[in-house]
Amino acid sequence: MAASGTLSYIPFTVILAMHDLVERIRASVEDRNSDPWFPELTHELTVPEWGRLHCDIGLTPNNYGTARVFRRSVSAPRAIIASLEKSSLYDVPTISIEAAQEEWADSYRKAGVSFYSADEILNTTILGCVQDAIVIINQVPSLRGTIDSLVRSLHLIEAEDVDLDVSFSEPHVPFSIFVSVPRQRLDNDALRVAEAIVHEAMHLQLTLIERTAVLYTANNEKKYFSPWRQEQRNAQGIVHGLYVFGVIERFLTSVRCSGQYLAERCIRITEEIGQIRGFQNSLDLTPLGDSLVRRLLGPC
Repeated sequence: MAASGTLSYIPFTVILAMHDLVERIRASVEDRNSDPWFPELTHELTVPEWGRLHCDIGLTPNNYGTARVFRRSVSAPRAIIASLEKSSLYDVPTISIEAAQEEWADSYRKAGVSFYSADEILNTTILGCVQDAIVIINQVPSLRGTIDSLVRSLHLIEAEDVDLDVSFSEPHVPFSIFVSVPRQRLDNDALRVAEAIVHEAMHLQLTLIERTAVLYTANNEKKYFSPWRQEQRNAQGIVHGLYVFGVIERFLTSVRCSGQYLAERCIRITEEIGQIRGFQNSLDLTPLGDSLVRRLLGPC
């Protein structure tokens, strides 16, 4: 018998809902006619995470802020600089461009990441570049809807090198992404920012899938070469790279843009995905994880 106060009870209805979601994930993964960003799943995937955030902090899609997650307080101030145009397909709040708070931005600066100030975003071409990136993403409505469901706060990083794009997301701030934007307008800058937004949103999406469905075996210790990181990574790292760039490949071939940059970018991504074709035989993948990898790699 469990000691008093240690018994954990999970309602049967919750167990059924989780099982149903796993089966829906499986069906979407195996449906090769569906979009790889799984727009039919995204809202359901976010529901458990919003439930956790509301229970722990009191956060909802309407009052979410990165600063509030870091401070674990629904009353913590959040500096919203601007809001991006809302997708008409999904009844979700707009994506907010949120300023970095000094108390947590300093830890990122120590890692070499600096953020634009509100003045820089509003009084230069930076905000216009982000808005143009959203226009490009809007060309694929179901993808924009998926991103709207996944991203509540967008933080803009100073681009130190005009030829290097920097972006990241972190599981402990589950609806926030961090993306670099050039200080001045450049050729293809909006397309590059659009790719970065899609990139980080898909990391968030796959993290939510991982919290519901088991994609990897217990060990998951073997290392595989990642063509994107140019280093050895475990199965989870490879799946994240494959998922993100598999979605980006479909996105770039769906937008109405032209030019040498887009053509070369598509060729490079296709070549990189091809470099890990043998990964589908990994023993570190569960049957569902293997199905996802085979879906993203496509036919031989």
